[in-house]
Amino acid sequence: MKKWYKTWFSSDEYLNVYNHRDSQDAENIINLILTQIPLPQNAVILDAACGAGRHAIILSKLGYKVIAFDLSTNLLKIGQKNSVEHQENVHFFCSDIRQTYIKKKVDLITNLFTSFGYFENDDENFIFFHNSKSLLKKDGFVVFDYFNSNHVKNNLIENSERVINSKRIIEERRIEDNFVIKKIVIEENGNNSEFYERVKLYDFEFLIKKFSEIGFTIEKSFGNYNSAEFNQNKSKRMVLFLKNG
Repeated sequence: MKKWYKTWFSSDEYLNVYNHRDSQDAENIINLILTQIPLPQNAVILDAACGAGRHAIILSKLGYKVIAFDLSTNLLKIGQKNSVEHQENVHFFCSDIRQTYIKKKVDLITNLFTSFGYFENDDENFIFFHNSKSLLKKDGFVVFDYFNSNHVKNNLIENSERVINSKRIIEERRIEDNFVIKKIVIEENGNNSEFYERVKLYDFEFLIKKFSEIGFTIEKSFGNYNSAEFNQNKSKRMVLFLKNG
């Protein structure tokens, strides 16, 4: 399970399980970002762990130069295909987030939809943010979108089932050793496929302390994509705006 992300994000089933994360979610967080950060018209944006590129394509449509990377070649192929279909020119490339380097400094880095906390230890999980200091222009921003761990702990749904395109999706969730672990079983025509997710639970205070130690100024925090104030017990999301000093 340690490298679950390699198997799961490369699976054709991943986007089926998360098909409820539609373009409206992506548009909402992009609107939030653009209302909070005064980006220049020629801004360069790096979308870290971009998945199939739904955020990157929206940003490209708005006229920004967008660079996007992910570890999953399967998701990158879908992102590239969608980019071409929308007549956008997002530069996609494959990279492990722990080893990502680019030559050009950017105005904004986005790390969205809980694309964080997948690794065994804090050093691995935070290495990209240490490296981000050298990737960003002075006064550039990182936008970090992660679940609110307190809400996850207090509202964990241990078991759920649904049917999508004749496939029965069974999800079992538990918290173990400060990780939230989800087992995903997909049943179709008598055949079962099994996948896992395992994400570290970091609370708000720890993240603020860690990002401050790295050298970021925490400018703003929100509890959803519609600019609601962050509440440590009630908010489902944690959207942090980190400024590079």
